[in-house]
Amino acid sequence: MVHEPSKLKPDAPEAEEAPETPAVAPGSSELEAERKRNEELLSRLKYLQADFENYRKRVSRETEAVVKFANEALLARLLPVLDDFDAALAHLDGEESKGVRMVCDNMLQALRAAGLEEIPAEGQKFDPYVHDCIQQLPDPDLENGLVKEVVRKGYRLQDHILRPAQVTVVNNGGETHE
Repeated sequence: MVHEPSKLKPDAPEAEEAPETPAVAPGSSELEAERKRNEELLSRLKYLQADFENYRKRVSRETEAVVKFANEALLARLLPVLDDFDAALAHLDGEESKGVRMVCDNMLQALRAAGLEEIPAEGQKFDPYVHDCIQQLPDPDLENGLVKEVVRKGYRLQDHILRPAQVTVVNNGGETHE
């Protein structure tokens, strides 16, 4: 059995002197290995922090999108009600239409506050991204490709098309209005 000197009882007063310096020198391979391990751990920590930050940003964007379009289904179901209001107002005269007009205006105001916008159509250049052409008619007084009449209004929520406007478009058979 081999006894290590540090575990033996000191016999002489010279054993109480300063402890020996460690056998490992400051530039040794163990110290370098620890430094390398610390650098690797620090690098991994930085990657984890970056991954977490990216995750946080992605969740934030997704949450904003959910909130932004949370009412989309409800608004889409209310569009036929707006159409009914428009039809009722077209068939009512002056005094009869006041109450209906007021209710319709209040509803439109609430829907606009939720982000609903009517797509401009009449007199505009036909845009297949927001207009649905259901008929083409000649009109010598108007330029080819202009929307002559709106059959059913179109609406968008933020920048998303809920329903394209159904329109009648001018088609003069190649002739243009100058």
